[in-house]
Amino acid sequence: MKYLISILLVITFLSCSQEETLTPTKIVSLKQGDLIGYEKEDTEYFLGVPYAEAPVNDFRFKTPQSHEGWDGILYAQSTSKTCIQAQEGDGLLGRFAEIFITSAGLEWWQERLITDGSFLLSYLPDLNLSPEQSEDCLYLNIIKPKKLENGSLPVMVWIHGGGYRGGDGGGFYISDSFAKEGIILVTINYRLGPLGFMAHPLLSSESPKKVSGNYGTLDQIHALKWVQANIHKFGGDPNNVTIFGESAGGASVETLVSTGLAKDLFHKAIAQSGYTVGRARKLTERVGEFSSAEEMGASFAQFFTGKDNPTLEDLRSAPANAFYYEDSDHEDKDWSWFPIQDDWVFSETTQASFTKGNTNDIIYVAGFNANEGTNLFPLIYSGDPLEEDWITQVWNFSDFSFIPLPNEVKQYAENLDYSALRAAKELYGDLSFGGDGYLMASQYAKNGGDSYLYYFEKTPSSENQTLDATHGLELFYLFQSPIPFWPWNYKDIRVSRVMIKDWANIAKYGKPKSNWDKFDPTSPKAMHFGNEIEFKELQKIDLYQNLEKVYLREGKNY
Repeated sequence: MKYLISILLVITFLSCSQEETLTPTKIVSLKQGDLIGYEKEDTEYFLGVPYAEAPVNDFRFKTPQSHEGWDGILYAQSTSKTCIQAQEGDGLLGRFAEIFITSAGLEWWQERLITDGSFLLSYLPDLNLSPEQSEDCLYLNIIKPKKLENGSLPVMVWIHGGGYRGGDGGGFYISDSFAKEGIILVTINYRLGPLGFMAHPLLSSESPKKVSGNYGTLDQIHALKWVQANIHKFGGDPNNVTIFGESAGGASVETLVSTGLAKDLFHKAIAQSGYTVGRARKLTERVGEFSSAEEMGASFAQFFTGKDNPTLEDLRSAPANAFYYEDSDHEDKDWSWFPIQDDWVFSETTQASFTKGNTNDIIYVAGFNANEGTNLFPLIYSGDPLEEDWITQVWNFSDFSFIPLPNEVKQYAENLDYSALRAAKELYGDLSFGGDGYLMASQYAKNGGDSYLYYFEKTPSSENQTLDATHGLELFYLFQSPIPFWPWNYKDIRVSRVMIKDWANIAKYGKPKSNWDKFDPTSPKAMHFGNEIEFKELQKIDLYQNLEKVYLREGKNY
C-alpha cells in the first residue's frame, strides 16, 4: 500500500505540474510603464506588479520609495518572491498548517496524501508551492472581472496575516471569488519581522522624522497610495476602496484605521481576528514589561551583525539570510515585531485611538472566530503539563496580560466545560481575538461610527474534527481555497457564498444587504456564520463586555 500511494502521488502531482498556456490580457498603460497580465475564464490577473522600489542596500530600513518604472512591457503573470521571513524549522507545511491537516477529521490516507504530496511538490518548481524569499518583495497582485460594468468597480485590498513575521499576498489569495461579485481584488506584500518593524537609535538619528521601525506599515500605506493613483487604469474606483485582512492583517487594518497617514486612502475596513490590544511598544520609552523599540532593535542588531556596536553600514550590508532565525535562537530575548508608537505613524496606541474616537472616518467591520485558540495555543505552549493555576498562565500568554487577572475572567474560565488543555485553548482565543474585536467594534460605535460585528462558528464538516471554528478557518470560505480533501458539504458552500456576498456588498454599498444590522453597544448582536446563518446576540457576550470594562478601567496607558 505504501508504494501504491507513492506512485499515485507522483502521477497526480506530475500531471498537475504540466505548464499551462496563458492567454494574455490587453496592455494596461501606467505611468510606470506597460504591463500585460493573463486571463482565465471571466477573470483577469495581473500578478507581481511592483508598487515600490526594492528596499535593499541604501533603501533597507527606510520608508518605501516610489517605483520608477520599467522599460518595455512587464509581463505580470506570476507572483513575486515573498518578503524575508522567519524560518519555522518544520518542513514545507509548518506547524500551523500541520495542525489544520491533522485536526480536520480527514481520513488517514488523505492526511498522508497531503503531507507526502507536499514533500513531492517541493521538487516540482513549476507549481511554486514554496516560493523564494527576497528583500525585493514590494509587489502587489490585481484580480479583476474581465468584463467591466458601466462605471468604475469597487476595490478591495487584502492584507495577509502571519504574525507580522510570515506570509505573503500570493498563493492562497489569488482567487476569483471577489471578481465574480464585480470586485477588483488587490493583494499586497509588505516587509516583515525585523526588516519590517525594527527600530534602532542609529536609524532614528538619520531619519528626517527622527523615528525608525514601522516600515511594514509604511509599505501598506504606500501600496494604498499606489492603488489611489493607478487602480482606475484597471477599471477600479479609487473613491471606493475597502481594506481587509486577517490575524496580523486584521491588526494591520485596525492600525491603518487609527493613523492619520492613511486618511482618505480607503473608505471601509474589515478587521478579521485582529489583535492590537496590549501591543504598546513605544519607540524610546519602556511600557510595563516591554522594552522600548529602540532597545529591542539594538539587541537584535547585535545578534544579526555579530558586533557589540554595529554601524549603519553594518545594518545595511548584512546578508539577507542574517534575518532568518528560529524562536529557539532567542528564547531569552524580548524580540517581537509589530507596529510601534513613534509619534509619527502612530501618535498613540491603536486601542487608545478607538476608545478616544481618534480614528479615520470610515465604515468599520470587525469579527473573530469561535475557537481561535485551538490551532494557535499549541504553537505558543510547550506541551508540558499545564500549571495548576492554568487560568493565570493563559492570561499571561494573552495580549491583556498587562492588566491583573480580573475575577470575571477567572469565573468565566472556571465554568468552561472542557478539559484543562482544551479550556486553555478556548480561553486564549477568546482573550486574544474576541476581546480585541469586540472592544474595537464597540468603541468605534460608541464614538458615533458605523460599525458591524460578525462571529464565525462554522466547523470542519467531519465528525472526527477537533479544530472547531479555529483561527484562519474563515479564509477557506472567503477565498474558496480549501486544502485538498477538506471536509466540505452544502452547508459550507452556503456559508462561503453568503460571506463572499456580504463582504462584496460592504465594499459596494457600505453595508451588507442581508439582515446584518449595525452594531449597537446597548444590544450587542453579531452576524453568526455557522451551520445556521443568523443575526443574533453575540455568543460569550458577558466575557467580552467584562474585558471591555476592565480595559477602559485599567488599560488606558497601554
